[in-house]
Amino acid sequence: MKSLRNTCILLLLALSGTASCLFASPGILRHNPNAPAGQPLPSGTDPFISTAVYALRDSVYMSEDIGLVEKKADSLVAKLSLQAQPGLRNLDRLLLLARVEFLAGRALNEAGMKDKAIERFEAAYGYAKACMAEVESPPSLMVLVKPLSELCLLKGMGFLVSNGPLISKYAEKILSIEPGHPGAVIVLASSKAYPPGIFGGNPSQAITMLEALIASHPEGFEKDELFDIRTCMATALSKQGDKANAALWFRAALELYSANRYAREELAKVEK
Repeated sequence: MKSLRNTCILLLLALSGTASCLFASPGILRHNPNAPAGQPLPSGTDPFISTAVYALRDSVYMSEDIGLVEKKADSLVAKLSLQAQPGLRNLDRLLLLARVEFLAGRALNEAGMKDKAIERFEAAYGYAKACMAEVESPPSLMVLVKPLSELCLLKGMGFLVSNGPLISKYAEKILSIEPGHPGAVIVLASSKAYPPGIFGGNPSQAITMLEALIASHPEGFEKDELFDIRTCMATALSKQGDKANAALWFRAALELYSANRYAREELAKVEK
């Protein structure tokens, strides 16, 4: 009922001219929301690993206790660090290790534990480089660019100046291989929505990118991708001073992960 109510509100705003038509459709979930970048894990993957990866993802996005998140991540890393995983190619194993470490870093960063977050993001980046050594592909580039973008924010101006340009370079490379790749578009939109203007922020560009992304993917998105789209859109609208529409998008994000710390805190700010 809550989802239907919010959709109706968005539609009314669109019809009244206070929101664009795309604001009335903040994207939908894929039929299978547990499919990284739209692809399910290999059929032979250990069921423990499959279940644990998605449980970790949901714990991170629900801002659960950081100690619990670390335990889940450490358990997965220990399991995946074994060189042989039945039914799992070495490349898939490395991709999962990169994703697990990135998720742990994201949770630690949101919990204010910067130094530990940097360690996790660096570990993710290391696994991503190993993926790239095997094959340069959209999945390998994605697990590379995501921790790199976080490290650019956390490691200071020198690191940002040296590595910041690589983020758009890698994202554009993904899009040259796979046009419309959701993860790559989200990375580019985030690079415009979150930073201040002095560091390349441009909320209008972020909104345009996300509108086009939603329109071009009627089949929907993975759960965490859709959450990132909605919070990115909300953040860009908030930066433009459009608090009413920002609140609607933050609420849409919270329909996916109701306890997410960032979305809840930002919603409270725009509702003041």
